[in-house]
Amino acid sequence: MAEAKERGNALYKSGQFAEAVKAYDASLAIDPSVASVYANKAAALSGQGRRLYAQAMEACVAAVALDPGYARAKTRLGALLSKLGDLDAATRAVEALAEKDVFRSAEGTSALRSQLVLLRDGREAGNAAFKAGDKTKARRVYTEALRAATGTYSENSENEERTLLASAPGAGLLLCNRAACASSLGDHAGALADCEAVLANDPDNLKAQLRRAHALKDLGKRDDAEAAFAALRARLPGDAAVAAALDETRGADSGHASETAGPVVVTSASQYRALLRDSALVLVDFTASWCGPCRQIAPHFARLATAYPDVHFAKVDVDEVQEVAAAENVRSMPTFKVYRYGKKAEEFSGADPAKLKAMVDKYLPTVA
Repeated sequence: MAEAKERGNALYKSGQFAEAVKAYDASLAIDPSVASVYANKAAALSGQGRRLYAQAMEACVAAVALDPGYARAKTRLGALLSKLGDLDAATRAVEALAEKDVFRSAEGTSALRSQLVLLRDGREAGNAAFKAGDKTKARRVYTEALRAATGTYSENSENEERTLLASAPGAGLLLCNRAACASSLGDHAGALADCEAVLANDPDNLKAQLRRAHALKDLGKRDDAEAAFAALRARLPGDAAVAAALDETRGADSGHASETAGPVVVTSASQYRALLRDSALVLVDFTASWCGPCRQIAPHFARLATAYPDVHFAKVDVDEVQEVAAAENVRSMPTFKVYRYGKKAEEFSGADPAKLKAMVDKYLPTVA
């Protein structure tokens, strides 16, 4: 068992995530009661992209059920639940585990199930009140569910309470919704505090980042809000709302060019290299102003950029940025290349909208 686990750890460290999962499964086949192996398996599954987030969540549920005090597994589970946006699937996962002998006797199984059910039901009830327009009731329902799930009571200070509420896997979903209630009720400081409590446990939580940025703007903290929206702009280049919010936060007298959601126009080799280095998934259109098929497919490329806001779409005019075109050995236009974590994954030439979309759909599930 130890040998298989160590092999899995070595494979994981070398980036061989699929092989690491196989090694962890071999370890679990020998002893299915080791929480750390499930947690490591979850990390290896997550490393293969969003298509395996549900399986990673199930592995994390197993780790926490076996060891309720396993902080890293709880944090990872919370982040996965936020990405998936689904507490019901996690509840079903722990219920399925409870049918197995090793989990039936584990002290954390029933406790985790109870916690997830409280959060799931509280979220559903709060969402219903929010949709009905009763933001005060929704905020109260979210709070009551969070307190019940974490055993937290109102005698704690507000900051202490938020820290405790955010500690439960899945609590971030309710705290983000409670932040939306607070903003709607004019309590922007409360919304900001809720978002920051979520981000303390899950720094990559996109919904919390968005609501935090808006709370900062509503509180008049212009510099902080601008920095927050700029970070989101880099993460969501195709999101028109984020681009507009950044423009509005900066103000008309900022001296910055207006932000436009969609493809990024590459003007230098250094910019191109940085884009490939810093982005999980980049789709590049090598084009030319005189190319008829390039003009034909350009609107399709632009629409994809806003339809997939977290993918980086880039346009390279082969006449304007010859250094990049030469380095990429582009011989016909349009040519499209997709880069995954800085490495070229695929390319094709020709104005084929269906093939272009298929390429995005193929690789987007493979990145985190």
